[in-house]
Order: sequence, then C-alpha cells, then structure tokens
Amino acid sequence: MPKMMEGMMGGGRKELYPSLMGLPALTPEQRADVQRMAAERIYEGSVLLQEAQERLARAVETGDHEAASQALQESRDGVGQVDSGVAAHRLLQEGAPPRNIASEWFKREMNLADANRRKDPRTVLGVLPLHLFVMALLVAFAVAMVAMYFFKMRRTASLFGRIEPKEGPPPTPASRAGGAPADVDRPSTGGAPPVASGPTTFANEPAAVLPPGTTSRDAASPAPGAATTPVAPATAKWQGQLRVGAIMSETPSVKTLRLLPVSGNGPLPFTFLPGQFLNLTFWIGGAKMNRSYSISSSPTQRGFVDVTVKREPRGAVSRHVDDLLKVGDRIDAGGPVGRFTFTGAEADSIVLIAGGVGITPMMSITRYLTEQSWAGEIYFVYACRAPVDFVFAKDVAELQQVNPRLHVAVTMERPEGTDWQGHRGRITKEFLAETIPGIGSRRIHLCGPPVMMDAVRAILNELKVPPEQVKTEDFGTAAPTPGGPGATGRSAAPATGPVVTFSNTGKASKSRDGQTVLELSEELDIGIEFACRVGTCGICKVKMTSGEVDMAVDDALDAEDKASGIILACQAKPRTPITVEA
Repeated sequence: MPKMMEGMMGGGRKELYPSLMGLPALTPEQRADVQRMAAERIYEGSVLLQEAQERLARAVETGDHEAASQALQESRDGVGQVDSGVAAHRLLQEGAPPRNIASEWFKREMNLADANRRKDPRTVLGVLPLHLFVMALLVAFAVAMVAMYFFKMRRTASLFGRIEPKEGPPPTPASRAGGAPADVDRPSTGGAPPVASGPTTFANEPAAVLPPGTTSRDAASPAPGAATTPVAPATAKWQGQLRVGAIMSETPSVKTLRLLPVSGNGPLPFTFLPGQFLNLTFWIGGAKMNRSYSISSSPTQRGFVDVTVKREPRGAVSRHVDDLLKVGDRIDAGGPVGRFTFTGAEADSIVLIAGGVGITPMMSITRYLTEQSWAGEIYFVYACRAPVDFVFAKDVAELQQVNPRLHVAVTMERPEGTDWQGHRGRITKEFLAETIPGIGSRRIHLCGPPVMMDAVRAILNELKVPPEQVKTEDFGTAAPTPGGPGATGRSAAPATGPVVTFSNTGKASKSRDGQTVLELSEELDIGIEFACRVGTCGICKVKMTSGEVDMAVDDALDAEDKASGIILACQAKPRTPITVEA
C-alpha cells in the first residue's frame, strides 16, 4: 500500500489510477496510509508554495523574468499538491470507495469538471434562492417600467384627443389687426416660446433635406431688387392640403419647410401678404394637433411657401417635423391669417426688430420689399444668443448686398468663444438710438420671445415711440395643464362665476374668476380645438348662442364672425351665463 500511495502521490501517479479503480474497498490500514500520504502531500505542497513565493519575490526584485516564470510554475505545482491532498481527505471522510478517490484525484489533476459533484441542497432548479429573488425583482421592475410607459402613452393620447378630437383641415379665420403667432409649438402644459438658433443655409433643391452651409434657397427666384408684379390681395379663409417639397436645415434645431401645391408645379392655391402665417394640422400618435407658423418666403414666389420651425424639446409638433416629416408628405393647411403685415404702403420707412425665431415674418417682409425695390429705408435689428443661433444669417447678408436701403444691426448675447466682432449683449436703449435715427417717428414691427418683447417695449416707451406705431407679433402665452379626471393643473379658485353651457355635449359648469371658455372646456373634456391661446390664430372659434363675454383680443374675428356670434374660446371670459355650440 505505501508503494501504491507513493505512485499515487509522486512520479508513478499515472500507474495508480488503474490499480485504485480495481480495488473494491480499502482496509482500515490502507485508509490510514492514504490519510498519512494525503497529509504529507498537503505539507509538501505548502512548503513548495512558500519557497516558490520567496523565489518569485527575489526574481521580481532583481528583474529576472525567467526565474519569476519558474517560481510561478512551482507555485501552481504546490497548489495542485495541496488541492489533491485535501480532496483525498474529504473523500476518505465521506467513506468513498477507492475508485471514487482515484477518479476525483484524476479530475483535479487534469482540471476536469466533476459531473458527480453534489448539488447544494439550498438551490432551486440549480439557482440559489437569493439569486431567484434578485431575478424576480428585476423582472418585476421591467414589467413595471413597461406598464408605466404604456400608461403614459395612453394618457398622452387621451390628452391630445381631448384637445384636438375633431377631423378635417384647420379653421381659417380672417386676418387680425395686431399680428399672428410666429411659431407656436409648445406642449399644452406651457413652456418658453421658441428662441432662434443657427446660421441660415438654403438650397433651391425641392427633393431633399438640405444641411447647413449650402447655397442660397432662392436660386430660381427673382433676384432681389428685380422688378416683379405686386402681390395680389390675400386669399381669405382658404383651406386644403400642401405637399412638402423640401426640408431645409437652417441650424441644428431650425428647419424650413418648403410647401408646394399638391396638384403639381402650378401656383399656390392662395395668396398672402408679407408677415402672415398659416395654420397647419398634424396627426401625431392618433391625435390631431394644430399649430400656427409664420411664412418666411416672399409672397411674390407663387410656386411655393416657406414656413420655418424650431425644434422644441417638449414640442410634440416641432419634434415630429424635425424627426419624422419627409419630402412628399401632405399637410392640412389653412389661411393665410394675420395682420402683422407690411407692404410698403403703410409708411415711408420700417423698423423690424426680431429675436430668435421671431425673425421669420421679418424675412418675408424684407424679401418682398427688396424684390419690389421699395424706396423706403428698412432698419433690420436682430438679437440672438450666439452666431450659431443666427437664423437666416446668409440670406440677410445677401439681401443687404443688393439693397442699399436695408440697414442691418445684429447683437449677440453670448458670443464668447466665437469670432463675432459685432455688438454684444441684449438690445438696449443706446443700441436702438444709435442704430435707428429718428426712431420715434418710424413704424416699428416687433416679434420675438415674450421677455425680449417686454424689454423692447419698455425701451421704445423711453425713446418716446407712440404705442400706436408699434405692431407686435406674439408667440402666445403658456398653456395651462388640460383638465380632466385626476388633473392637477386646475385652478384652486372656487367656481362662482357665470354658468357656461356647452350645448353640443350637454355639459355645463360655473366658471372661475378670470377663466376663459377654453380653459373651462378643458376641465370638462369638451375638446375645443386651439393652437396659439392668445387670440391670433382663430382656431378656437366657437358660436355663442346666448349671453355676453369679454375678449381682450378679438383680432382673429372679422365682421361676419362677429355678426354671427362667433367668439374666440381662448379669449372669451363670461360676463353673464352663456351657451356655446361645443
């Protein structure tokens, strides 16, 4: 037996396996010899490990890589001896037969997996309960996230459906006296108005999305300053479809849609005045959404109309336009709308002050006046954050080159890190006084974000500009959170005002102090369509059959509307109990 164990523990290890596999059992004396030899194996392996570690430390210190490699090999041999000795002890304690001892030893020496390894009694399907618990938590979390996502999407679709439940093209009200919303694209819960971004770039390529840095958009258009036929009177209340002929990138976040007649290359089915806008309808996630966008092209271009859109992080429509709209798509449209217009007949000079995307209607006016070789002076003042945010930069420069009466002044609020050499900071009283001689006697058009417009109004007041000479284009106010069951955006004020009856749906409720018909309709899930919420687009027109209301703005209503009892739901505040058809 000692010779057998010597062969098993030492050089004759390969001859041991057959002999052990043939033994039916071990006598007590043989078992004691195996235990002794296993202990010696553990001891010798431990000594070999210690010596190998010392040699490895010396080899590393002296930089002897060959000696270090040998020391590592000896360490592995020592670990193998210790491991085989421990395995023999364990099997002997379990009363394993010789063939099992030989088999276990062989597998360890050859690094083979043990097919007969005992399973942990704590496992379930081979997995520890703790692991099963963790996996269950992860699965539950994933299911919860999926459920929350679908709930959120259903809630969003429900809100959109409550806001815009009707089908068909958008309403097309008459023009207003104070101007239409430039680029209204905000979620119904409110948000900051659009701010422009990026240098302009255009190409006259009607079948592609054009990146920034390309050529002028109007290569096929009449040259600025060339004689053209004066624009025809604006079409009243046109509605239909337009086809996307090109999508032109102005900046990374601003795009211009070139809209063409659906029928082909003929003229547009409507005419418009410089400074007007269109109402566009988009179907997003099964919900109908109306938006109003100012026209940036000249009305002399009868084959197309351009509208410019800035992508808003929370803007459902602007994100749809930026991400999904493609050349060839058809869009329901209505208009033209708005009286934020200037054709040259209203005054002998014009001051155009714009901020951000508010430059859009100013471009339509400037292009038209330049093409008409208008004899008056044009003072074009523009403010943005940085050169990259200068919308239509190239187009403005081209117009300035061909129109000696176009005076451009641009200021950048944050031009640091750029090569901007012009004026820095916001529009100030000194900046306007230096840029525009005799500003107090000139007609002024103002369009931009509300904060910018409020500041400029105050400056114009200090400069003694009569208020009636200042025409403004508002982006609109923040929209309140739509009402409905469980909504948290309702006013906490008690409903003690006049009763509003919605005859089409059979719903009625008292109004709150200062509450508009549109706001009350949202609480009751009536579904009156709207876009701008400031009385400019006219989409929220409804017929009032009885009662009286106050409206701060009614410019989107023409004489026929007023005679028919049409009101603007976003502006109408009940003075007496009223009934509306909604």
